[in-house]
Amino acid sequence: MREVVSNSTHARSRLEKWVNLSHEWVGRAGWVLMANMAMVTENDLTNAELRACLKRIESEIHSALNLTRDAMNSALISIGIRNHALRKAASAAAKRIGKVEVDHGETGCKTPDALGYIDKTWARRKK
Repeated sequence: MREVVSNSTHARSRLEKWVNLSHEWVGRAGWVLMANMAMVTENDLTNAELRACLKRIESEIHSALNLTRDAMNSALISIGIRNHALRKAASAAAKRIGKVEVDHGETGCKTPDALGYIDKTWARRKK
């Protein structure tokens, strides 16, 4: 399903619109779409565009709305596991960002540590 949505002819325009809206759920949808598109390598997102996303995530994540912050963290992870060229940039950004606090309410959900998750994914790929 991720590939269908991420490769849709509307994905890029929705992504660009939604990540710029201040509504929490719509902003979250935009960053979730970014995370999904970053994981699907058969699209036209370039490393340069994804590096620009990393800069934006780094500058905005701690001031973003709760659910948007959670999706931005997921996008950071997805960019970091897309390819070797982006791993270093995403890992450096994750170190500078530090811990991301997200209120998941009364659930068992936890916010993943982006750097740890990126490293675990690359270690698993080596096996």
